[in-house]
Formats: sequence, C-alpha cells, structure tokens
Amino acid sequence: MTVIHIFLLLLSLSGFIALALAMPKHSKQVLLRHLPSSLRWVMRGLGWTLLALALGLGIAQWQFDVGAVTWLGWLTIAGVALVFYLAKWPGQPESKPPRARKRKGNVDGVLGPSSVVVSRRSRTMRFGIATFALLLPFGAFAWQLLNTPDKPLLRDDALHGEIGPWSFSLAEKDQGPPEVVSLDVPLKAFVIRFCDGCERDIRMAYLKVREPRSLRAAGNAFEGRGREKTVEIPLPRAATLSDGLWLTVEATNGEVYHQRFDIQHLSPAMAGFIREET
Repeated sequence: MTVIHIFLLLLSLSGFIALALAMPKHSKQVLLRHLPSSLRWVMRGLGWTLLALALGLGIAQWQFDVGAVTWLGWLTIAGVALVFYLAKWPGQPESKPPRARKRKGNVDGVLGPSSVVVSRRSRTMRFGIATFALLLPFGAFAWQLLNTPDKPLLRDDALHGEIGPWSFSLAEKDQGPPEVVSLDVPLKAFVIRFCDGCERDIRMAYLKVREPRSLRAAGNAFEGRGREKTVEIPLPRAATLSDGLWLTVEATNGEVYHQRFDIQHLSPAMAGFIREET
C-alpha cells in the first residue's frame, strides 16, 4: 500500500513539473532557455495527463470518495513543494541587497566580511526554518495517511463472490478477535456490499454461525445506509470451525439463497478465538 502512495506523489509531482515547464518563465529558469510553442503544448498535455492518471489510480485503489481525497492530499504536497523549491532554483534572479549604513568596518556603504558571513548564515537559517515549517505538517499528513487502516472491503482479505444472480464483497469490519460484551456474549462485525443495481432485487441479507434451518433463523440482518451494510453477529457457545459462516440472501420475489464460508478464511482472528474456547 505504501508503494501506491509513493506512486501517487511521484505522478502528481511529475505532472506539476511538466505544467511548470510549459510556462515560459519557469522553462527559462529551469532549462535556461525558452521551449518552443509546440513543445510547451506537449508539456501541458503531459502534465494534465499525469495528474489525471494519479486521480485514476487513487479511485481504482480506494474508490471515488477515499481515492479523490487521497489524491488531493498528495497533490497539495507536490504542488506546494514545487512552488517552494522553484523559488530557490539556481536560475532565480537574486534581489539586490539593501544599501547598508556607514559604520566602522564599512567603506562607502559596502558590507564588511563579517557582515557577509552573518548575512549568509541568516539566509541559511531562514531557509532551514522555512523548510522545516513546510515539511512538518506535510510529514504529519503523510504519516497519518500511511497509517490509516484501509476500508474493510478494500483490504486484500476481503472475499469476492456470487450468491444467486448477485455478486458481492464480504469482509470482517476489523481484524481483531470477537468483542465480549455483557452476558459474556462474543460479538463480531462484518461488512458486505452487493453489485451496482443489485439492491433493488434484494429484500434482506443475513449472516450467522452455523447453517440456518429456516429464514427465521437466518441470523442477524445487514443494515446501514449506502451500498455498504454492516452486521454484528454473536458467536454461539460451543461453536466449532466446521460450523462455518452462512450468508443468506432473500430476494424480493421470495427466493432464498445460502452460501457457506470457511471461518478461518474469512476471519482468522475469529477462528483463533474459537480454538481457544474449545
């Protein structure tokens, strides 16, 4: 996952560099010459293409909501970093120092050697402080972004399959063991998402440990707004790994479909909890 973030940053930075080189001012500053008009159009098209590729990569990896926000975050870092360091590029014209007052050690208003050394140290210190102030919030953003857990259905352990005529994605909400609540009942949460347009044909979806004997005993129902639904199911006493996790889907036309999942495959932490209890 870290590689995806690095690739997003590099694509965004490369796109901004191409757009900067498409401007006569920055091409003269960086390349020490103006690019031909035709080449500037090529660089402009390349820049927008790279930024669009970065956005597409983010959406493909995390879907539109998370992908767009992640793209904007790296876009901001790349853009501000480029603007900051372009000002320090060697080709940038230097401003004339202010006229110094005549003091001891000054001749005709010219700074003495000690003043030049102090001035250079002062500029270096200001540059270092500005760099630290710039990188500190961006570093914090990058650290938090890299350590933010992925959405359950976007993790590698999510299961993708079909039940009846519908495709779905199913995953445990978190990868920890079941949480023991009041009355010593272990609970475990799962998340499901059906294919686009499938929900209009689905009345309800249920999940439970052990095979359901009827629709009334199909388990707890998935609930929630939007396409992703969540359910929290209890772990029965004396449950075994052979019981399996059972998904039941009731269609609007009355048809009912069942599918069994291996507990170890869908939730290793839940499987470990069952082993400890038996």
